[in-house]
Amino acid sequence: MRAFAFTYDGRVVAGSKKEVRIEYPRPGWAEEDLDEIYLSTVEAVKEVAKSVDGKVKAIGFSGQMHGLSCVDREGKPLTRLIPWIDVRASEQVKELTAKIDGKELYRRTGCPPLFVYVAPKVLWAKKNMPEVFAKCRKILTPQDYVIFRLFGDYSSLASGSQLLNINEVKWDSKVLEALEIDESILPELVEGDVVLDTLPGKAARLLGLRQGIPVALGASDGALSNVGLGAVREGVCAVNLGSSGAVRIISKRPILDEKMRFFCYYVASRNWLPGGAINNCGIVLRWFRDNFAEKEVEEAEKVGVDAYKLMDEEACKAPAGCEGLLFIPFMSGERFPVRDPYVRGMLFGLSLAHGKPHLIRSMMEGVTFTLRWIGEAIEEHARVDFLKISGGGARSSLWRQIVSDVFGKKVVRTEVEEASTLGACMLAGIAVGDFPNIEKAAETMVKDVEVHQPSPVDHKRLDRLFEVYKRVYERCRVYCEEILRVVE
Repeated sequence: MRAFAFTYDGRVVAGSKKEVRIEYPRPGWAEEDLDEIYLSTVEAVKEVAKSVDGKVKAIGFSGQMHGLSCVDREGKPLTRLIPWIDVRASEQVKELTAKIDGKELYRRTGCPPLFVYVAPKVLWAKKNMPEVFAKCRKILTPQDYVIFRLFGDYSSLASGSQLLNINEVKWDSKVLEALEIDESILPELVEGDVVLDTLPGKAARLLGLRQGIPVALGASDGALSNVGLGAVREGVCAVNLGSSGAVRIISKRPILDEKMRFFCYYVASRNWLPGGAINNCGIVLRWFRDNFAEKEVEEAEKVGVDAYKLMDEEACKAPAGCEGLLFIPFMSGERFPVRDPYVRGMLFGLSLAHGKPHLIRSMMEGVTFTLRWIGEAIEEHARVDFLKISGGGARSSLWRQIVSDVFGKKVVRTEVEEASTLGACMLAGIAVGDFPNIEKAAETMVKDVEVHQPSPVDHKRLDRLFEVYKRVYERCRVYCEEILRVVE
């Protein structure tokens, strides 16, 4: 959870981050605690509030997409949150597409048939927790739950739920019929760049802020990453290197792909978000840190730096292409562009000559290959001139250069690392009339600070490796499914 305060011109005044635990009760499953999410949000905001001295003009929210939770008539959680990384609803995707053709589902909602979305998770919950679901009065994302706890209202953006009709911008009646749920179980739809409410007294005291501050619902963290990077005009593409990763553009119209290789979500005020997100990005490096980087973690604690910085220094010792080591990063299935819940991670070409630097760098390269695969699909429908980059992985100069070399495009780093929180601030600014639209907000609040150009030599090498990467996936994925059957 993150909370940040910004000035009108986009300068960070204060920030706070709180890590929320992700638990993995079974292979392919992931869960988070809703109250931990809420309390972490409150604590993060309280820390920032100490630095702003009652000068806050507006508040905006940036929310995690795709999570499902159920609450009772009092708004108390009946379930833990099933987040984006969970693949348990894979079989329910087949059940859903038996009722609605997959391509029609995509045309209506902008969401391909995929385990990550709320719609198949609803079917999973109905089948596997019927007694719990019978008590459910609202289906909520984590942001919806936080909004309810603070304001007592059920308000939602619905972006990326597979329940919203992106053409009509309303709950899709055909999808709800297929799920056999009533619209009353869903929150009220609200545009993210208008004033939702003003901060009530109880919430203000809890957060350490003054009562009456205008609040905008904001948008999904993915959409707001584009906004906060200033990737809001034609030709500019955003690449996010967070726990999950993504490649996205903002469009003035819905853009869909015949092969369904990317999504198209609604943002706000007739702006859409074509793009693709991947499960396996920074979370892969986090897994490596937690399991194999004891030395770096111990050293980082001694000298007061981030362990990822020391891992980055190790990766710099390996050349582009990692001397033939290829990492297929699908450790928790994958969303885009392959929509495959059964594939798993693979190290290909491992030899006795490879060491820790090769392993770490190959993870960065493998993740970036997946992002490029999505980028190529987007470029069949829209122009992409250069990339703007965000997320924790973008702190790494090496990883930024890898992105430039793999895509063969200029990569721009902006001043503010936390692009999605800046994007939420920008929508709040629009809501209170400081800016007329996201383009003008970006001109004022987003500052570019560093540019990476692709190395012709490294791009050529990585270009060839990218083609191998795709063939390895296509030929080996079936064995992943067989292995999963063996260990069931």
